[in-house]
Amino acid sequence: MKEKLLLFVFVLAGLAATAQNSARADLSVYPNPAAEYISVQDNHDAVGEIAIFSIVGRRVKEFEYTKGDQQYNISDLPKGMYLVQLIDKNKRILTTHKLEKR
Repeated sequence: MKEKLLLFVFVLAGLAATAQNSARADLSVYPNPAAEYISVQDNHDAVGEIAIFSIVGRRVKEFEYTKGDQQYNISDLPKGMYLVQLIDKNKRILTTHKLEKR
């Protein structure tokens, strides 16, 4: 009986991990490279915030995510490489994307 219960727990944990990974796979930041604006694709309505960091780790911009074809202005950032973090509504990091600003 204990073995069946343990197996059941492992199967549930595996399903939860798979669901979480597929949600992350449906997140994207585009266009890349970008010049003036970026957009975020979120098929599962998981994103709550967008944070942009310089390559040395300093937070340079942040946006509250709104669902739809919203564009986020990055024209004031200097050319270079940035990290874009997509953060959920509970302040957990969903994924981080590398972005080239032209």
